[in-house]
Order: sequence, then structure tokens, then C-alpha cells
Amino acid sequence: MAHISEDITESFISETTDLLDSIRKDVVNLKAAADNKEILAHLLRDIHTIKGNARMLGYSSIEKLAHSVEDVYKSVKDGKIKNSDRLIQVVFYTCDKIQECIGNIQQRGNDALNVDTYIIYCDKLAAGELIDTSQLAQEVQKEKMTSFLESDEQEEEKGNLSGLQSIRIKLDRINEIISSFDNMIIREFRLKHQLDNLRQIEETTGNHDISRIRKQLENDIIALETSIFSVQQSVFDLRMLPILMAIRPLENTVVVDSINLGKNVRFEVPDTEIAIDKVVLEQLSDILMHLVRNSLDHGIEHPEERKALGKPEQGVISIKCVQETKYIELTVSDDGKGIDYDKIREKALVMYPERADEIQDMSEKELSSFLFQSGFSTKENVTELSGRGVGLDVVWTNIEKIKGHIHIESEKNKGTSFILRFPISLATLQGLFIFSNKSKYLIPSQHIIDIIYRKKSEYITLQNQSYIKLETSLIPVYALSSLFKDQHFVKYSDADTILIAEYMEQQIGIVVDQVQRYVSLVVKQLPNTLKSFTILQGIVFDEHYDIVPILHVPEIITKFKSLRGYDIKKYEAKTKSKVYRILIVDDSDTTRQIEKTILEGNEFMVDTAVDGIDALEKIKTKQYDLILSDKDMPRMNGIVLLDNIRRLENYASIPVVIVSADQSPDVLNALNKAGANAFIAKSDFKRGHLINVIKELLHE
Repeated sequence: MAHISEDITESFISETTDLLDSIRKDVVNLKAAADNKEILAHLLRDIHTIKGNARMLGYSSIEKLAHSVEDVYKSVKDGKIKNSDRLIQVVFYTCDKIQECIGNIQQRGNDALNVDTYIIYCDKLAAGELIDTSQLAQEVQKEKMTSFLESDEQEEEKGNLSGLQSIRIKLDRINEIISSFDNMIIREFRLKHQLDNLRQIEETTGNHDISRIRKQLENDIIALETSIFSVQQSVFDLRMLPILMAIRPLENTVVVDSINLGKNVRFEVPDTEIAIDKVVLEQLSDILMHLVRNSLDHGIEHPEERKALGKPEQGVISIKCVQETKYIELTVSDDGKGIDYDKIREKALVMYPERADEIQDMSEKELSSFLFQSGFSTKENVTELSGRGVGLDVVWTNIEKIKGHIHIESEKNKGTSFILRFPISLATLQGLFIFSNKSKYLIPSQHIIDIIYRKKSEYITLQNQSYIKLETSLIPVYALSSLFKDQHFVKYSDADTILIAEYMEQQIGIVVDQVQRYVSLVVKQLPNTLKSFTILQGIVFDEHYDIVPILHVPEIITKFKSLRGYDIKKYEAKTKSKVYRILIVDDSDTTRQIEKTILEGNEFMVDTAVDGIDALEKIKTKQYDLILSDKDMPRMNGIVLLDNIRRLENYASIPVVIVSADQSPDVLNALNKAGANAFIAKSDFKRGHLINVIKELLHE
């Protein structure tokens, strides 16, 4: 093969990568629109371009692979074969192999890889033969493992050095440079400290020469600080990579796994140029893989289920990404079935019977913390993919590694969103300098959601434990000094300074002596003598070159939680207003929705049933405070339902309101004998009247 200039090689690699992305999109779009000739023509053009370019440059492996895929889609075009799920899987695997060949060109200057397996499967497809894609998947996995075990870091030297536009630098080398900058910053701190001493001498002596020297030194230090920061940031940027490197590979995952699961899923990827630290990116790839597979396996329903729920047969998984100064907020969402919190509560009660009272009173937000605990799953049959709760402990662990935070938002039959917030880079740490017990600490900002001030008179004390009221919740409060020996509290004001910390969806207040200021500093590892002290996670240097320990907030919260002497949820259950649960029974979907909207708008919890038989099934499994039922329904009408309700011991005195179009004396008399507590005429169905009747019956 003749020598190929580096510019041409880079152009081929870049164009082929873009064409592969385009091909993958066309393959997915063609599945949804099998008769779209424009998509098929565009797909064939892209494949032909890759084949032609590879032939001209002598990359025979890529040429053969592209030619095989082209033959497959020519057979589709001629009507010889259908665009089946098997076909899509084989084509995606083949595109991945072309991408691997490109990687080989970048590392070794050639595309010499064994591609026979892929060509055989493509040829069989093009000829209309039956193939076993599961066998191909096994062979691909075996090939990847072999490649991983045999991989090395050797790289051929190639090309003309005079035309070289870029060089490769190992990450270790970049980290060494960053470490050197750390030492420069420390020296800068010492210069500032000396400058402070010089300023004191100037103030004491009034010497003009010292004043002139001090001003010049101050200007030089400011200029030096600016230069160091600028160059340090440039070095940090060397470790930055596009966040799409972690997101794009998931497109293949969604296509292949959704086919295996028998689901129809569209994957929406953000168009973003955000770049993040390579160290963060590596952890993020694993996090996103788990979350996307969660959505595929447990979130998105099968097409027939979605159709029955009135949803489009095609589900959607999307990733959104927003940069906020030095942080990224990334959201993984699906429009699936949502999280079943009743199942979580049920499973939690089985796994933690000693916490039964606490679990019964937990909110949905608090229940979601169980999903991130190892071994917790609401799924009875675990598949190869991660279901909700399967593998989410790994997600939480990896989020902690990148100093991030995650929380869940979910609505039944509407979908679920996992919202991640993490720093762009781990080279520096954002936090607050605080004082406690006469000592200075850095507390990372990722777990601190608020800083408040409270007087002692505003505390609520229950069984020797202090609490504060924050919005509608009671939050336990602990003094940070209680974790250290020689406890000592320094009073800076009439009110306590309290940091509101959150971890695993639970909040506590941490009392400190003083919050000094917000900083962003380079982190250093703990000295060996302190590594066993688990509430510390590293050290930084302050402006006086003093060592400041970094507090490990999750460990601190865990230690404080173990000290709780009173179940806060029991107290809240006693003091907050009761939430009433109402069952609506009506065969009209429209009527059910109207009544449900009215009641939920007045803070009632509402379930619905389509007729009397459905209502009895729900009544047997759940206790309702009031039942609102239509009179005329198929299978079992309101009067028969009412008679059955009154035969149940736990429903003998539960209020039942009957909605009826017929208000004749005979009907009202029959309802009254059956035990109805109130009647509402459909002709007089008004929002205010319904609520007034219900509140009166519930003694609200």
C-alpha cells in the first residue's frame, strides 16, 4: 500500500466515524418506516462511500465489511429479504467492527483485523438464509474478551515528524504536571503569608521604602496568581473529553437490547459540546449504562402494554445535559411505567422487619433510597439487564467517586427521571471552610443544600434529641464537635449556624461554630496516619499554608444517624394533618377523571375502580376512608356494591357517597336501606358541593 499522508488518514477516520453514526440512525429509522425509499437510498450511499474510500486507501478489512452490509441492504431494496430485527442486530455488530478497524488504524496504522465472522453472517442474511444472532452475540463477546486480554500499550511510530500536528500524552504525565502546579500554588500561599507579615511591619514602622516594596510584591503576586491559574486551567483542559463519548455508545445498546427484550424504543441524545474530565467520564460511562438498561428493562413497557395504556407503542429514553458553571446536571428519563413505591415498601419491610414502623411512614422520596442499596430489587425474575434496583448500588457508588449526587423523580405510568449532578473535573474540590471545636475543616458543597441560622429557643426537643422545623419537615440536628474529643463550642452569634446536609435522600442539620467562606482548591490524599479516620477524605491547604482536613459527609451522616434516639417519622405522623384515601367507583372513564381531579386538588389520595367487582377487589387489599360510587354500572351496580361493603367488618361504618342520575324516592329509599351516607345527583354535580359533602362525612 502506498504511503498515505496523515491529513488524508485523519480525514478518512473522521468522515467514516460520521458516516457510521448516520448509518446507525438510518437503520433505526428504516425499522419504523420500512417503505421509506429515501432513507434506504441514503443508507446505501453512506455505506458505498465508506467502501469506496476504504478501497482507495487500501483498508481491505473495512472495504469487505462495508461491501457485505451493502449487499444486505441491496437485498432489502430488491425485496428479497425483510428489514428484520435479526438484520438490524447483525448490521450494528458489523458497524461496531468497522469502528474497531478505525481504532486499529489510529493505533497501528492499519485495519488488519479478522472480520470473517461478520462477513459470513452478512452474506447469509443477503442470501435470505436463517441465522442465529445469539450465536453471533456470543462470538462478538468472546472476541472482545480475547482482544482485551491481548491488548498492550505498544504503538508503531509512523509518518513524517515534520508534518505532525498532534502528540499523545499519557494521563500520568498530565497528572504529574498538575501536581507540580499544586506545589507552585502552595509556594504562592507562602508568599501571600510573607506579604501579610510585611504589611504588618509597614503598619508598625510607617517606612515608605517597605511600603513601596510591599506594593510591588503584591502586584507581582497577583500577576503570578493569575498566570498560575490560567496555565493550570489549560493543563486541566488536557484531561477534558467530550461527554458524548460516554453517551453515543449507548445508542447501540438501546437498539440491540430493545430488540432482545421485544420492545420498541427511541433513544434521544443531546446535541452538546460539553467536555468533562477523563476521570469523571470513565465513571460516567458505567453509570449511564446501568441507568439506560434500567429504563429498558423495567421502565419501558412492551408495545401491547403501552397501547393498552393509551401510549404510543414506541417508548422513549432520553438524556439531557446542562452545564452550570463547574457542574453538570444530566438527566436520564423514560416515559415508561414509573416506579412502584408500594412494591418498594413491601420489599423493604421483608428485608428490614426491625424498621417496620419507620418504613411504613416513609415518603416516596425516602423509599427511593432503598433502590440504591446492594441486593435490593422489586423484580422477581432478574434478567441479564439491570432492573430498577438491580445494579443501582453500583450507580450510587460511582456517583460518590465523582463527588456527585443523584435523585429520582417518578410518576406512575408517566415515567422516571434520574437526575445526576457532578463536577466537570475532580482536579479541584468546591466546598466551605468551617470551624468546629476550634479546628478548621473543608466541607464539600455537593451534599450541602442550605445554610440556616436558628436560636436555641427555636429547637424542638424530643427524647433528648434536637430538631428544627424546615418547611414541612422536622430535621434532626447534631453538633459537629460531638464527633471529636475535647468538645468545645465557640459562640460567634446568638443563633447557631446549621448546615443542612443530604445523603441517600435523608437530611440532617450539622451545627458548626462558623462558616468562613466558599473555596475551590486542589485536593491531596490523607497522610497515612489519618487514613483510618473515616470521617475525613483528604486534605487541602488554606491561604496560610495550613493543612485543612476535608470532611466526608456521607460517613458523618451515617454516624449521626446511628445516634438517633427517636423515630422522627412517628412524630411527624402524629403532628401532620391526616391524608384521607378515597376510592372512586364509576364505569365512565371521563367521570372518574373529573372526580379524581377534584378530589386530588383538595389533597385527598385517590384510587379508582371501573365497576363494583373491581371495587371489591381493591377494598379487600386496602383500607379506604370513604367510597364515592356511581349507582348504575355493569357487572355490579352501586346498590349491590354497597350491600357487599356493609358486610365487611372493617367497612361497616366507612362513609359511602352514591352518585346517581335517578333521584326518585324509591331509589333513595333503597340506597338509604343499603347503608349509603349521602346522595349526589348527577344533574347537580358541582365541585364545591362534592367536597363539602365529603369533608362533612370525614369530620374535616
